[in-house]
Amino acid sequence: MDEPIVRDRVDEAELGTGLGNPPTAQPGHPTPVRVLIRGLELMQALSRHGPLTTASLSHKLRLARTTVNRCLSTLECGGFVERLQNRRYALTAKSLTMSHGFDAVTERLEPVRRAMHAHSSRVQWPMSLMRLQFPEMYIEDSTDRESGFAVEYFERGMLVPVLTTASGRALIAFSSSCVREILLEYLWPNRSPETAFTWADRVAFDRDMAQIRERGYARCVRPLRLTEQGSLAVPVMIDGEPVATLAVRFALSAVSFEEARKRLLPALLEISLGKAG
Repeated sequence: MDEPIVRDRVDEAELGTGLGNPPTAQPGHPTPVRVLIRGLELMQALSRHGPLTTASLSHKLRLARTTVNRCLSTLECGGFVERLQNRRYALTAKSLTMSHGFDAVTERLEPVRRAMHAHSSRVQWPMSLMRLQFPEMYIEDSTDRESGFAVEYFERGMLVPVLTTASGRALIAFSSSCVREILLEYLWPNRSPETAFTWADRVAFDRDMAQIRERGYARCVRPLRLTEQGSLAVPVMIDGEPVATLAVRFALSAVSFEEARKRLLPALLEISLGKAG
């Protein structure tokens, strides 16, 4: 059933903002262009929550869906948003360049993000694109909402640990020795009891990192309520350094690590190169 929306009065695009606080001009200033504010609010929602449907945007912004559709159509024509295969809308790299915090890596990761969504129906299991936001991994994007097998949703903006995730381990393993030591200078003394149980000392840890580099991917197991969850992660390399990682999560009761290596790993490697198929 569609989510409830607030109906337009006359023309929603020409009235005050959908959040109940109409913009008012300062004395001597021109009257605000309210439809522009609509579009900026919409972009802000996509930035905060990741890809959303028109119904979700309508609900979050308390705007009529016709207004949301007009704004999305305009932003899409300008190259600021794109419609994904699952009918959700997402910001493009062009939008991200408007942010003060934009860096070139974000733009270079755009083909990887696009490929991840393009391959979501092929992979089926949920995938996540992550970057290091020290001292944790930051989820840039995911296909959780597109996967019928996701039992929990890893949304854009969420933070996850480094040493206890396949993504974090892949990033550490494929970093240069200098970068790896800088990261571990903080991470190793502050590691969780779970991590301390996994690696008794740095010798065991370094041995595992070398094995990850040799086989080309990291793996991890995490207990869930009814089963164990496995994950594989590969690095996204730019100029010899991992700038991000791409991971897939799956139920070990349905897919073994060996099956995942044969069925899912090739797709991950392809996506990490930005190949949309």
